Amino acid sequence: MELRALSKEEYIKFINQQRNVDFLQSSYAADKLIDEGWNVEFIQGIDQDKIKACAMVCTTHLLRYFYYAYVPRGFFIDYSDSKTLADFVSALRSYLKKKKVIYLEIDPNIIYHQRDKNGAIVKDGLNNQIIIDNLIAAGFLQMPNVQGYDTDHQCRWMSVIDLRNKDAETIFSEFSTQTRNDIRNAQKFGVKIRELSIDELPLLDHMEQEAGERHHFETKSISYYQTMAKHYGPEHLKTLYAYLDLEVYTDTVLKERKKTQAEVEELQEFLEKAPNSKKKQRRLKAAQEYYEGLLRKEENIENLKTQFGNELPLAASMFIKFGRQIVYLFSGSDYKYRIYRGPYAIQWHMIQEAIYEGYDFYNMYGISGYFEKGQDGYGVFDFKRGFNAQVVELIGRYHLVIHPILYKLHKKIHKAI
Repeated sequence: MELRALSKEEYIKFINQQRNVDFLQSSYAADKLIDEGWNVEFIQGIDQDKIKACAMVCTTHLLRYFYYAYVPRGFFIDYSDSKTLADFVSALRSYLKKKKVIYLEIDPNIIYHQRDKNGAIVKDGLNNQIIIDNLIAAGFLQMPNVQGYDTDHQCRWMSVIDLRNKDAETIFSEFSTQTRNDIRNAQKFGVKIRELSIDELPLLDHMEQEAGERHHFETKSISYYQTMAKHYGPEHLKTLYAYLDLEVYTDTVLKERKKTQAEVEELQEFLEKAPNSKKKQRRLKAAQEYYEGLLRKEENIENLKTQFGNELPLAASMFIKFGRQIVYLFSGSDYKYRIYRGPYAIQWHMIQEAIYEGYDFYNMYGISGYFEKGQDGYGVFDFKRGFNAQVVELIGRYHLVIHPILYKLHKKIHKAI
């Protein structure tokens, strides 16, 4: 098989014709990596004048004078064709050896076992063990497939909603009862959604930092979000912000208080004529307690206005729109004001947008791969499961060793560190 270099424009034209494209394989991702100091090449494998494979090969220094190569989310190739895969890998190995690459890493965007929303393997469902076997036969080493979050690599476990041939009403009906109630509560409170500009990204950063401290996960920096916005641009990147309009909320509570006050007065008038009605006495007590609660709520709103002005920040989330899916990347929320269900308002807003714009999938992205209460990451998994997101397990990471001695030295140093 012959390898041919592609220009960026040729690569873009090629991937625009592919169905299964990940945002990490985009030219925007390439530009971001170049900005971070990587070298990026676009390569095609040609056999008998036919395009058999394509890859975005990214390299960076390793062990001073040598290099590490990475192909984000793997090759564009028929992995089930063992001969084509072996021929392309052989040609790529020779090419990378001349480039002084110690090893190549790939993490293909290919499902391993098909799983349901609870994480259970679907009986007689999709199983791509044959692709793993073909990669190993082609010379790759399979890295251990472990559960849990791995912040050093792209996520292997995800939660994905299939939107194909479904309208918003159908999708909503498939959410859990609790999730539907949380969305309705956000609507009842009057939670509003708007898009954040690049200058407003510190709002997302502040909320994610707070969430990271609360849930003990590693967060990104404000410069990372700004870099994402710079390279993906407004066409492909969107950051949504959920907030409570305190003026609107004040009006809502005031109307409810007046309505409750009228009910209290009506019940008191009735009990003056029929003081022994136990049913009305219970209703009056409940109405009075509710009325007192509304008074406290009004007082709390005034305190919030003093602190925040007219907008009470609830949550913020960043999304990528690329290929056939919208990907939910990062988010944070203010735990103190979780009662207003800001994260649910954002998710439902974006899911509806995905349906309206014709995306096939809404990818809620990384989960830990643990599915039992009390295990690491269960809360995040359960939140996404409430939206009827199915668990997706990818086939994992693979290393193609090109310089065995240097590879062993690198692994030894890495382990020591």
